[in-house]
Amino acid sequence: MKAIVTDDSKATRMILAKLLTDFGFDVQTAEDGPKLLEMLTDAACDLCLVDWNMPGMNGTQVIRTLQAHPDWKLIPAIIVTDETKKERIASALEAGAIGYLPKPFEKNALAEILQSAGVGMP
Repeated sequence: MKAIVTDDSKATRMILAKLLTDFGFDVQTAEDGPKLLEMLTDAACDLCLVDWNMPGMNGTQVIRTLQAHPDWKLIPAIIVTDETKKERIASALEAGAIGYLPKPFEKNALAEILQSAGVGMP
């Protein structure tokens, strides 16, 4: 399975990529939403992890774009955030995110989100 991790923090991208690799995913990374969308134009993807706060295009905008595209709307997307306000989290879920991973994150939390959302780990 293929996954794309999108975050403006290189360190966060590396950590999430390592976690997903440990689960058996083939992982690519993108530093922002437009780069993620460019990558999706060129290749298939089974999962996207998207940071909430990024320059240019925030995580909910990215997820709404995925949901509006006929080829991408079925790609599960998880919002990665340090947001704690329930209204903000609810807006990400309403935009189409299958779950949210709070920062700082742990491997078990990511596994639980993937399992509860029915995203099979290889």
